[in-house]
Amino acid sequence: MGGVVLAWVLTFVVMGGNISLGGDDSKPVAHTTLTPTTTYPTPTPLGPSKSATTGNANAAGSDDETPGEDATSAEKAATTAPLAGRLLLARPKPRRSPPPVAEFRMASFNVLGSSHTRRGTKRPQKASGSARMARATQYVLDHDLDLVGFQEFQGDQRSVFLRNTGGAYQIFPGNGLDGENSIAWRTDTWDLVKADTVAIPYFGGHPRNMPVLTLRHKASGIAIIATNFHNPADTREYGRQGRWRAAAKAREAELFGQLRQSGLPIFVTGDMNETNSWFCAVAGPGDLRAAAGGEGGRNGCSVAGGYRVDWIAGSYDVQFSNYLEDKSGYVHWMTDHPVMSASVRIEGADFPKALGRPAA
Repeated sequence: MGGVVLAWVLTFVVMGGNISLGGDDSKPVAHTTLTPTTTYPTPTPLGPSKSATTGNANAAGSDDETPGEDATSAEKAATTAPLAGRLLLARPKPRRSPPPVAEFRMASFNVLGSSHTRRGTKRPQKASGSARMARATQYVLDHDLDLVGFQEFQGDQRSVFLRNTGGAYQIFPGNGLDGENSIAWRTDTWDLVKADTVAIPYFGGHPRNMPVLTLRHKASGIAIIATNFHNPADTREYGRQGRWRAAAKAREAELFGQLRQSGLPIFVTGDMNETNSWFCAVAGPGDLRAAAGGEGGRNGCSVAGGYRVDWIAGSYDVQFSNYLEDKSGYVHWMTDHPVMSASVRIEGADFPKALGRPAA
């Protein structure tokens, strides 16, 4: 009996539980199609759950929104370190180029005008102006002078200079206006930015146009102002010119005070026909120092010893070196004045308003 029951149970399971106890085998067996059901896990919320934020298993359904320790740690890690990949390192700060520096050599050169060495003049024993100027031109080339203030630079002498330098220099005013007092500059060293003149009292108070140039140093881009003067002397023909020298000096002091406001370094060359009294009158207004040495116009007036009426001066923060008053026999053959020259160094940091783009 027990075996019969067991057999019946197995048959029931195999037949899907559809066995008729009545033993009627004539009815077909119903076929049931099973549709598979895939069960997915409950998704984890992306944000913190109210029931899980406190870390307390008994706090399900609590309204406390304070982050739990795990959430706080995760948030801290996300804000302090990248999830993956290389770290973005800070780049070093770019190096700034040092301020530019301009270096050149300049001179003040009274070449003794041709009209003074003709027969019957004050220097008849000297060679002609053209011959002397040929030597003077070679002197400029031999001494690598980049900027020259000429006085008594007469027409035939200008022609010799320009011809013998082959375009290496330009001059202003040159053959226009009152070219006897001209500035010459090397064209491979300077670009002309602006050319002006200023009227200065000369013999008898008659005005002479004297040059005021703005030049830009090609290598450094530093701009300068160059000026050149010849103040009246006491001569046999024109005596007692002290009044007009004083007027010229006052006009120059006023000019230097105005030019100083530009912020550009100022340079002065010239035959002033006056010793330290000229320099001390203009040094303060122009904030100048003499290439010959001394402390210039700050805290009084100080100039190196020696007798001179020819001058080179520049803005106080300009550096002068290798100053020379050449009174050699070679120079004496050319003229009746020494040639004054000096090396110049301008630190761009001292004159920020003078800085510009270097010329190509």
